Amino acid sequence: MMSNDRLKKPKSVLLVTDFSKPWSSGWYYKTGFEKNGYKVLLFDPAAVHEAETAALDLLRHTRADFILHTKDELPATAFQAMRTLAPVVQWYPDPVIPEWLPPYVRSADIFLTMSEGLLDAFRKLNQNSFWLSQGFEPSFFALSGVTEEDRRAFSADVAFVGNLGSKPQYLARRDALARVIDTGCMLKWWGPEIPWKISNIPLIYGRIGKAYGGRFIWGEAYAKVAKLSKIFLAFDSRPDIRKSMSARMYTAVGCGAFYLCKHVDGIEEVLVPDKEIVTFHTEDEMIDKIRRYLRDDEAREKISVAGQARVLRDHVYEVRIRQMCDMIEKSVIFPS
Repeated sequence: MMSNDRLKKPKSVLLVTDFSKPWSSGWYYKTGFEKNGYKVLLFDPAAVHEAETAALDLLRHTRADFILHTKDELPATAFQAMRTLAPVVQWYPDPVIPEWLPPYVRSADIFLTMSEGLLDAFRKLNQNSFWLSQGFEPSFFALSGVTEEDRRAFSADVAFVGNLGSKPQYLARRDALARVIDTGCMLKWWGPEIPWKISNIPLIYGRIGKAYGGRFIWGEAYAKVAKLSKIFLAFDSRPDIRKSMSARMYTAVGCGAFYLCKHVDGIEEVLVPDKEIVTFHTEDEMIDKIRRYLRDDEAREKISVAGQARVLRDHVYEVRIRQMCDMIEKSVIFPS
């Protein structure tokens, strides 16, 4: 544990995560830190030869006030070594506890989870574990304008953005989207292509496959889907885990979507159902609400406007990083 006076008010961070794609969350974190006046040092282990040694050398030379990482970008032993130079914070972005994770939780000075319902489990590994939800970075989703071509490409009664692959957590999504199509409304979904294998051929060439928008979307295209679809439908992977909403919720609502999602325990403490978003518990309720809100343009507009305003006020990464830094500065690793 560091006790140097320079740690009383940290103002620089070594951000260790994946920066290989423009939609990697690390870019959002970087922007959030910079908007709070932090100097941000970027380190992508996958892009560096002998990453563990390189990370330690960078830390020695830059003297960052603390390190933030997300998953298993470096071995857990590397972060144990890095703690001798600066405190280590991990902000884990998934609602599961894989076998590889516990050593990282123990190696962190502070561990942050986006799933409040997992806190008890994490605190058995590290008492300095806290809940911090994900957020939205509007600068990456700016909407410059909407053309007629955009309207043809992105408009839909119901949109879904996500994975429909063959993993067990995705199979229920396929069934739910098939029911949406059965209502007769126009569905478009966007995301990775369905994996090409024999068992998926009926899906690829069937009604789900025909509803595919044709690509993974991000940035302005994502904002256009959110804005031009009447209903943005979402399914969090673990709605049973309290307050485990994914960043997708903040992104879609922040882009102006009318957001209809599977109810996540505790979600009402983050965005208010029926005022800022709409939630459902069963597929029957989902279908009923789709039919209801497709008929009510005024209600959809009112809810989407209120939700966007709330996200832009309370759930952008500038705010989230400030919340993180408050936790860090008040912790024992940064003594007053």
